[in-house]
Amino acid sequence: GFRYAELSGYGGTPDAGTLTGVVLHSDMQPTGSFECSDPLLNQLQHNIEWGQRGNFVDVPTDCPQRDERLGWTGDAQVFVRTAAFNFDVAGFFSRWARDAEDAQSPAGAYPMTVPNPVASTARGGPVPASALDGGPAWADAGVIVPWTIYLCYGDAGLLAERYSSMRRYVEFLNETSRDGLRCYEDYEGWRGYGDWLALDGSTDHFGNTSKELLGTAFFAHSSHLLAKIAG
Repeated sequence: GFRYAELSGYGGTPDAGTLTGVVLHSDMQPTGSFECSDPLLNQLQHNIEWGQRGNFVDVPTDCPQRDERLGWTGDAQVFVRTAAFNFDVAGFFSRWARDAEDAQSPAGAYPMTVPNPVASTARGGPVPASALDGGPAWADAGVIVPWTIYLCYGDAGLLAERYSSMRRYVEFLNETSRDGLRCYEDYEGWRGYGDWLALDGSTDHFGNTSKELLGTAFFAHSSHLLAKIAG
């Protein structure tokens, strides 16, 4: 992803045909389209489609133009349903769900990025809890993404392949919760990003919503999905 390109050392006089931009993204066939009478909404949909192309280069990244080129799990689980509307992403996310299991911690937590470069570059030193447990909404992508792909494509095989991994994750949530509450006030592990980018958030992007409330809500949601997957 880029906005500008710099050309230096060129002997001639550049014109519009001097440079050619080549679009690179994972092989995804368009499957859905949207158009209405409002040109701004049409442009929004156009931007979403190109945002997906730019962020789907082997890994579902946050944004393709700076140091956020990581497979942030929170972004993936928020966008997966839209992604499946725009393009055929069955293979893309089925492979990524396997990556999520590969990145799962021994305790069962999914990290905030998949693949997880933070843990792999710790060089034998202590790994922060946030590198191993992505926290509410981020780590829950390990359950939400496979379930959403199943809803979109009817592939129960994906659920079967990832079932033991998803079960280990929900068991991790149960073991690290207290009285059914996830990310309770004095929890010593990573409590997550909270209500990220909330309108009432300060400059650190955290909203005022209780992290215990958010964590417990996602604990319930992932547990409910796993129950349906088991069925």
